[in-house]
Amino acid sequence: MTTNLRVVDRGLVYRGADHPEWARRSIRRTNVVRTTAGELIVSFRRCAGDDSPDGHPVVFASADEGRTWEERFSGRGQGALDGVPGQVMNLSIAEVEPGRLLGTSLWVDLSSGRPWVNPVTGGMLPLWIVHRESTDGGRTWGDARVLDLAPQIATTPCANPVMRLANGDLAQPFETLKAYDDADEAQSKAWLQVSHDGGRTWPTQVMVAGDPENARWYWDQRLAVRPDDGRLVGMFWTRDVAGQRDLPSSIAWGTPDGMSWTDPSSTGLPGQHTQPVPLGGERLLAVWSHRELPGIVASISEDFGRTWDRSRDLVLFRSDAGREPGAGQREDLAGYLQSMIRYHFGHPRAVRLPDGDIFATWCQGTDEVKDVAWARIRTGDPAPRPG
Repeated sequence: MTTNLRVVDRGLVYRGADHPEWARRSIRRTNVVRTTAGELIVSFRRCAGDDSPDGHPVVFASADEGRTWEERFSGRGQGALDGVPGQVMNLSIAEVEPGRLLGTSLWVDLSSGRPWVNPVTGGMLPLWIVHRESTDGGRTWGDARVLDLAPQIATTPCANPVMRLANGDLAQPFETLKAYDDADEAQSKAWLQVSHDGGRTWPTQVMVAGDPENARWYWDQRLAVRPDDGRLVGMFWTRDVAGQRDLPSSIAWGTPDGMSWTDPSSTGLPGQHTQPVPLGGERLLAVWSHRELPGIVASISEDFGRTWDRSRDLVLFRSDAGREPGAGQREDLAGYLQSMIRYHFGHPRAVRLPDGDIFATWCQGTDEVKDVAWARIRTGDPAPRPG
């Protein structure tokens, strides 16, 4: 037998057309967590325009596995940090203890009045990762705590949620690029910042993926824990620096404590954001953004990501918005970052449900109206092990 993929249910978390114009044009950076209370919590960023400074996170929750949704939190008008004007780019949520949600946000310093990406250098305005906690299901959030990532600077604009490792440590994934006025060649690497005391301090830093020759960049890492033995798997949006083009997404495997990682290798999947979901044993699902299709695709591996059977790919969403900005073209860093702002869909995230189904969510739409969609994927029976 082989693992068959099919969609058994789908819907919308957020229908942009049902909301005011300022809340429908730009929807991005989706995130999903399933809590021990049995709720699905989806968060995302919305704003009036793709690069407008009013961007803010919102939180929606469902107690019936996606059939109905309630808005629990809006961060509109709450962009300042310690009195400094800024914008909160996301709120990526993890449940680090039963009932204790830890939200990771990327905060952008807008006090200079300059665009967040330097059109000449491709560097970014000051960016900080901040943590907030909620103990009421995401309805209210505590004070922001800035995460000290020294000596690293210039985190990239896709902050991921904290993850709990097999030994109980918490790990905050992040990536680096370069500061706003830095004219040197950018170097993008993926990192973990690790806490050994439940998030009170974060003393340990380890590189997950980075090319010492700077020939490839590893962006937007998506990490997951294999439930059988705690081993980690990471998938990365991968960039050919000299060729100024995307490469197929990469994959690497880490020890359960997150301290050691294999060198990244190609998956062959022509994707950008790529979310791994361990299914038990050697089975691994990937949900990814395909700019050339264009749309959202799910792929399956029977050997924990070493090979992928593309004949069983499942298209979850196909965009009707036409060719994606910059898709398949050479672009320098500044132009590439501007193309990303104008994407019509993306940021797929997924979690496994208690019955083995996968709940996937992503943003989608046109230049005028965007939604947050979801699909429930059934994986069928696993393939038997060889021999």
